[in-house]
Amino acid sequence: MRRMVLLACVAATLAALATLAACATSDEEGASLNPGSDGGATLIDAPSPGELDGAPGPDASVPVWSACNDAGWCETELPDPNLTFIDVWPFVDRAFAVAQSDTLGTKVLEWTETAQAWSYIDDNSQNAYGQGQYAGKMYAPSENELYFTTAPGIVYHGTRDEPSAPFTWQSTRLPYEGPEYADRDPGRAWSLPAPTTFLRYAVALGVIGTSADDVYAWYGNRVFHRTSEDGGPPTWVSEFVTENPNGAANESFYIFNASPASSDEIWFAGGHGTTDAVKGYTGCPTLFRRTPSGTSTVLDFTYSRGTCSPKPGSLQPRIKRELPGFGMVEFPFQPVGWATGVTPVAPGAVMVTVQNELLWDYVDIGSNVALINHLGGISPPVPTQTPLIHSVVRVDGRLWFSGHGIVFSSEIKPDAWKSGLGIGTLASYEQAGVGQGALLDTTNVAMKGRYLNEPLYQVRGTSAKNLWVVGNRYALHKKTP
Repeated sequence: MRRMVLLACVAATLAALATLAACATSDEEGASLNPGSDGGATLIDAPSPGELDGAPGPDASVPVWSACNDAGWCETELPDPNLTFIDVWPFVDRAFAVAQSDTLGTKVLEWTETAQAWSYIDDNSQNAYGQGQYAGKMYAPSENELYFTTAPGIVYHGTRDEPSAPFTWQSTRLPYEGPEYADRDPGRAWSLPAPTTFLRYAVALGVIGTSADDVYAWYGNRVFHRTSEDGGPPTWVSEFVTENPNGAANESFYIFNASPASSDEIWFAGGHGTTDAVKGYTGCPTLFRRTPSGTSTVLDFTYSRGTCSPKPGSLQPRIKRELPGFGMVEFPFQPVGWATGVTPVAPGAVMVTVQNELLWDYVDIGSNVALINHLGGISPPVPTQTPLIHSVVRVDGRLWFSGHGIVFSSEIKPDAWKSGLGIGTLASYEQAGVGQGALLDTTNVAMKGRYLNEPLYQVRGTSAKNLWVVGNRYALHKKTP
């Protein structure tokens, strides 16, 4: 896999320093690929006593496994074993999820604590011909109202009178008028950086909101706001478009994710760049901030020949490193890759993940900074060339991450991130020989004595005592702190 090199365009005097070589990293290079490592890995070599039921089976040498592991993560039984959960939206006593399957298409499910089971709640209209090609993000303002998205750019809205009643569904195709290309999908980007790497996808489709009366959807390069005009029924109105009318014909623009910080602040992350028939999409990250005064551009770049140069009016990402004999050195950094996630950490400040890798941006518009940070001390359960980090959310004053077979949480520490100290373990900071940034805590998601060699696409929670993480063939629930 082509590595994202942390030190780009460094002056020749700095390039001569051997210490700079230790700063280069990627989603694989920043993580130990030794399955036996315990530096954040989810692998366990033997069953934990906490995972065994109290009574042995007929053969005492054969363990009888509990549905929960020693960290409190419980595997929930799926109505179909081949479901891939894309997103989950939890409440205290129930949760909603959107999933997809080669045999069932797109499905919407509900979990209830009373039944301790998932059930389908859709009417299957999303799998009509030409619909339900793949699922996007979902949003639930309440236990009786739910939105989910499917390609090509369709938003489904479900309501019910009370929790025991069935949902009534309505669907609307977003009034997308963006560029249509015969060789690419406006709602999904793909990338194959090198022949030896796995194909990567990023879906540019979803819905989010701050309340039942303030809901947004995105598809391709456009953001829509559900708006009622002159007292009429709500409709999806195109509110923001990211594009370059004078750009090259093979240039694509996407919105990949969104996250509200409050009712007055919503962030949208994405990317733009060129699409190649062999390598797929290669581009630069973008970040936009919506407030009552409008939508402003925070990160945007001009892509040319594998480099990203900041456009006028957008922030210039920078990197800080402590170099022996030089002290703390700060210099410009040219990021390459799409922005796959955005998570508010303070008013006007967000964490931006880039291409699901271990490098990320701390962006603070109040301080006018975009600092490159690193996520250290994390090991995948097995060697992998797939992306490590799939989602980041804020729950109870901490950040929660999900990735390929891994789940962990972190402190929120903006002061350290302004210095580029990132997130890591005490061991990783000691090994790097730098100051200490935000500390992370790992949690074991190995189930029934085996690690999960599966992507966990989304983690969400209402509190530290009600967390969900979902992915390929798994929906895990944690109710212990």
